[in-house]
Amino acid sequence: MATNPMQKKARNSMLIGIIIGLLIGCIGIAFFFMQATNYKKQIEEAAANTRKAYALRSDIKSGSNITMSDLVEVSALKDVVPTDYVTMNDITDNTIAKLDLTKGLVLSKSMIHESDAKITADLREQQYNMVILPQYLDIDDYIDIRLTLANGQDYIVVSKKRIKQISEDTVWIDMYEQETLVMTNAIVEAYKMPGAKLYATRYVEPGNQADATPTYVPSSTVINLMNTDPNIIQEARQALASRYANLMPRREQEINGQLNAIDSQDAQSNLESNLEQEITKSKEARKEYLESLNAGM
Repeated sequence: MATNPMQKKARNSMLIGIIIGLLIGCIGIAFFFMQATNYKKQIEEAAANTRKAYALRSDIKSGSNITMSDLVEVSALKDVVPTDYVTMNDITDNTIAKLDLTKGLVLSKSMIHESDAKITADLREQQYNMVILPQYLDIDDYIDIRLTLANGQDYIVVSKKRIKQISEDTVWIDMYEQETLVMTNAIVEAYKMPGAKLYATRYVEPGNQADATPTYVPSSTVINLMNTDPNIIQEARQALASRYANLMPRREQEINGQLNAIDSQDAQSNLESNLEQEITKSKEARKEYLESLNAGM
């Protein structure tokens, strides 16, 4: 049977169209795979050139704790991120800032370190209103509390304490049992001796500055109490015994010498007068606090 030339031409045209369509489809598929491959390569290269690090949500003061809640995860080019950038595993409950840090800063390991402060069973918050405070002192600053005598002798009573709260003349700080006993002894002796005072000095860069070594030695009565106090851990008791053994001769010569030079009745009168003032100030501060709570209700 003879083939109609028109049908043959139409069939050939259709075949050519199918072939061209297949070729175009193959080229499109090949182009798609090439693009997909290039896109995947770009993603891999971008991933290789970026780092997941952590930036600060707000300003952090030197010596302050840094927690994961203070940080936000960011992705940035590896040339921008510090080579020692911080990961999640680098942040613990004891991580503190070594210097003042600003909001948005990508955190690096050189900016932080682990605090030696430990949360032990004897740690308590204490408030003191008899310590002379620096003019510029704020929450999260760190201080030493020192005792100076009328003759110029000066001692560190407790060192590197973080200000948890502050008012005009009162500070709230955390104290271990042995520190509380030593501080109480220093307060009593400061009250007895005319011209003696307790004052605070502020650390400049607490994140980088080590704790000062206390140089004040309490009375032998307080030392004996500390040796038998079950609330003082053995490790601390041993460290105190070593420190006081070396400093006791200075205590006998300087502080005891000052105390012995004061008439016992005058010393008792000074103590009672100063204690009365301290109690009055504490009561007034408590009253103001309660009034502020009632005003806010």
